[in-house]
Amino acid sequence: MFYNFKDIHVVTALLLIILMTFLVFSTDNPLILFSVFLFSLAIFFMTGSIEKLRKGLVYFIPFAVISIIINFLFANQGSIILFIAFDKNFTLEALIYALIYSSKLLLIIYNFSMIELLLNNDGAVSYFSSIIPKSTLLLTISFKLFPSLKRKITSLREVYSLRGVDFDGKSVKERVKSYTPILANLLGTSMEEAFDIGEAAYVRGFLSGERSVYQRQKIGRKDISLGLNMLIILSMLIFLKLKALDRFDIYYNFRWQELFNYGVLSMSISILALILNFYLNWRSKES
Repeated sequence: MFYNFKDIHVVTALLLIILMTFLVFSTDNPLILFSVFLFSLAIFFMTGSIEKLRKGLVYFIPFAVISIIINFLFANQGSIILFIAFDKNFTLEALIYALIYSSKLLLIIYNFSMIELLLNNDGAVSYFSSIIPKSTLLLTISFKLFPSLKRKITSLREVYSLRGVDFDGKSVKERVKSYTPILANLLGTSMEEAFDIGEAAYVRGFLSGERSVYQRQKIGRKDISLGLNMLIILSMLIFLKLKALDRFDIYYNFRWQELFNYGVLSMSISILALILNFYLNWRSKES
């Protein structure tokens, strides 16, 4: 039993992604970052997109290993020594610091993965076509044209290979010469496909006066509820920054009060409240 969140207003979904990304960049507090991770995890589970978790880890693990190695080699601070090698101390603080910054990359990947789950493609195109129609038309053509050209290059390469064209020549000149017929073919077909995509987009409503918006979205009760929740999170973040309550310096004068204080706990609860917000508002729309 999975949930479909794509009836969220385009602006609400984008603001949510921007807010989560801003949170990741603006704080190093592990408790707040962990709350953002739990929110992403909940969205993936509720939409049945567990595969996105694995894909994020594929990028995270190598980056984390490299970050830990670099931090171990160049960071000498820290009081808790894990082991000594080559006359150098490898500290727990260096390990924690590397893991925190590596986890930020993972959270950014998950935030952008959520765009596909929260944003309705047609709704987004419709909304932005009403604001910046020409730019939206150009981007629509670009997003549809380049994947098409990539597939076209692959198929043309196979055809010309069967005709005896060698694409793996020893010299650069031979390789350029072998790709010349493919480029000549693409030059003509790409223009035709661009016009076809543009014409189809125009028919759907772009740049056509009153029909420039063919699917209007209205801000509903769910959007207002999420908006209020996001406003609370943003207000608390500003308060934490002004009071320096979210400060987390693992190397110098670290105290557990920096990690667990009322401000940070309240922020974490507010972020986790988004999960409850999604569940309560969309529990009747399982798919």
